Amino acid sequence: MTDTVIRQVAPTICIFSRPFYRFGPIPVGGRSTAIKLSTGDVCVLASTKLDDPTKAKLHQLGPVKYIMAADAVHTMFISDFKREFPDAKCIGVEPLPEKRKDINWDGAYGRDAPDTKYGFEPEVRAWLLRLPVIDLPEIQAQ
Repeated sequence: MTDTVIRQVAPTICIFSRPFYRFGPIPVGGRSTAIKLSTGDVCVLASTKLDDPTKAKLHQLGPVKYIMAADAVHTMFISDFKREFPDAKCIGVEPLPEKRKDINWDGAYGRDAPDTKYGFEPEVRAWLLRLPVIDLPEIQAQ
């Protein structure tokens, strides 16, 4: 049995929710999101465990061409996704190419030029949000 709850929230969007134990015995929510692009390729915002039901659903959706890490923290399962989908491009954020050298990053928001195209645009876009209150290098997550 799995703890993963899979929901098709729109014809082209599927979410994978499961508990995640980060602070001891209290589960906090974890969610990955798959977006089927008009090309038929799939873009996955990967932040949860890649269990068998998740694998099956992703293979059903179509070829996973993009694996994305939304921030420098949600990378625990990126390697599992890359092993399952070795031809997919891994796109992350600026600190990840240094922090996670075990991954061959094909792009990193904040490092790459702002007009860089990764292949999933215009259907998927990202904004790099930096709040002035916490945009001091000494307090940024590494």
